[in-house]
Amino acid sequence: MSLEKEVELLKYQNYLLKTIINGDDYPFFMFALDHNLNEKQVEATVEILSIFSNRLNGEKESLNLRKNSAGKKFDAFGIAVEGVFKNDKPTRKEFESYKDKIFSSEIETKYLLMSLQRQHIKPNVCEFLLQDN
Repeated sequence: MSLEKEVELLKYQNYLLKTIINGDDYPFFMFALDHNLNEKQVEATVEILSIFSNRLNGEKESLNLRKNSAGKKFDAFGIAVEGVFKNDKPTRKEFESYKDKIFSSEIETKYLLMSLQRQHIKPNVCEFLLQDN
């Protein structure tokens, strides 16, 4: 199959996925499809939220355990692991700085966080970041 036909097929399959995914139940997956997010981008975003959750809850042991595996996810985006693993409470500004490194296109922070929260992916962290202006 030619590259052109493969791309055409993938676009059609993406369209089909969008028609069967319930956007109300899976708003972040729909967001990922709509914005052409790849697996590494999604994994890095979820990892940052998980680390932020540990930081919000003061779970230093959990942070230390995550450090090695997280480094590999962040290397591709030029994110320094030490910065993500600091002990301070996370901020929306900090999240936006990582988001800007992970996504090449313009992704609206508010809608990204809302889609994650509505799909119950670290909803407490998303709520905290949404309220942090």
